[in-house]
Amino acid sequence: MIPSCILAGGEARRLGGKGKALLKIADKSLLDHVIDKLESQVSSISINTRDKNNILNNKYVHIEDTIKDEGGAGPLAGILSAIIWAKKTNPDAGYVLTVPVDCPFIPSNLVNKLYSIIIDNNYDITVASSNYNIHPVIAIWSYDLLIPLEIALNNGIRKIDLFTKSFAIKPVNWDIKNFDPFFNINNAEDLILANSYINS
Repeated sequence: MIPSCILAGGEARRLGGKGKALLKIADKSLLDHVIDKLESQVSSISINTRDKNNILNNKYVHIEDTIKDEGGAGPLAGILSAIIWAKKTNPDAGYVLTVPVDCPFIPSNLVNKLYSIIIDNNYDITVASSNYNIHPVIAIWSYDLLIPLEIALNNGIRKIDLFTKSFAIKPVNWDIKNFDPFFNINNAEDLILANSYINS
């Protein structure tokens, strides 16, 4: 099993500007939905926020971005913080999983599928896709990316694909059946849809 980090540093401007983690579907927060999906798949869970003193769940360690921009440095900064934390606390794992806090339906075989492919083929990154649409923050990252990612961020790189194009990356696909397993919450309409999915 490998460590994981839930990225929860966004402001969610279209949903009130207070972040998505504590928004609820089916009377449970998005953060708790993601935790429930991850707990059996990973060795440990951390939560990435812009401010580690913004405690979203007392049970888990909170890590803040080491690279800071006014308005936030984006998911790459959270991914760097996740690698730094994982390498320090789980040095032998070699990899860390990241998932966003707004994807409450991540599949129960997420880690097994991504991890088996990255190990068997020596990729730097394996990333989830559904119907061949890539979800760039739902991925497993090699610890070897720590220094290159830190350099990229310090040089102003903020887009994930600009960073990952230089490395061995493999998309791993899930078919969409009743709904996309990587459906994410961006607005009030998505919350309504998520409630309908969870009850279907």
